[in-house]
Amino acid sequence: MKTEIPPFSGGFQQLYYDAAIFDPFSALHPISFRRVLPFQAGDPVVDDQCLLGAEQAHLTERSDDTRRAVVDAYFNCGLLEKADADNLKSVIDLFGFDFFELMGLVYANAGMFICALRWYREFVAELESNPRSGLDNESVYASVGYCLYALGLFPEAISWSKSCIGLRPTADAVCQALINYEAELAGGAIRVVECAASRTRYTVSAFEEARASQTTPRLKAAMTAFVPFQEIYIDWVNHDTPAPEIEAEGYPFRVQRDASSLPRHKMNLIFATCGQADALVEKGFTIEAKRLLYEAALLEPEASIVRDRIKALP
Repeated sequence: MKTEIPPFSGGFQQLYYDAAIFDPFSALHPISFRRVLPFQAGDPVVDDQCLLGAEQAHLTERSDDTRRAVVDAYFNCGLLEKADADNLKSVIDLFGFDFFELMGLVYANAGMFICALRWYREFVAELESNPRSGLDNESVYASVGYCLYALGLFPEAISWSKSCIGLRPTADAVCQALINYEAELAGGAIRVVECAASRTRYTVSAFEEARASQTTPRLKAAMTAFVPFQEIYIDWVNHDTPAPEIEAEGYPFRVQRDASSLPRHKMNLIFATCGQADALVEKGFTIEAKRLLYEAALLEPEASIVRDRIKALP
């Protein structure tokens, strides 16, 4: 059970301590955020009147001037470096409602995840009330999922991420299982998965790539049943071809290049599932923990953090 901490200033409570701000959070993903509040004794916050005044002014009147004032306040409070603040102010006229996403990002980078959620909520509200705004409607949802995970709200992070992901990972898992089956028969494996919009390309190794490529029409026909609106490409390469390395800042479990936010959602879901499974094991609910981990293993078979937990269970 969360413990209340000493009161914040009136300005801080007005901006950050109203439960109605967080719940409901999204119309598209009706996950309860009731456990986000209250703040915990160890939660970092910036209860600065100049900062709060700048944020309240921008919430009341969204303009370039109020955005500049917020950036200046972030710099003065140590939330932004001077170079970053100067760069932001030089392009302040390019921002609209997406400035709320930036505000959330500033707080998330500082480890202030409840404060980050408060401003992500403003951006989500705009996106969902005006779906034709032309603003990016993916990245903020993944950022919300990460905040929930970072706050230790694992059930909420799992439910949120699953709702955001939808059915695509299930279809992807089936497609990759089909390709892996043929690849293993040919002595190879999937090397790279690349996704862009409705196109997916698999690079697959084999001892005899020319012979293995003869299975491509059959594989495509089977995969189309699961992803009828996806364009699928399969490139076969010799098994001696050097395997590409996992990118340091990319998806950590396999070489997967995806311009969408799906990899971030998957990582949020996998890490939150591991956190929830650990909590269940501590309470003696081993069977439920194992069920959750098997779900995560289906989502990402290459996730060693999931496999290691499954092996460690009795």
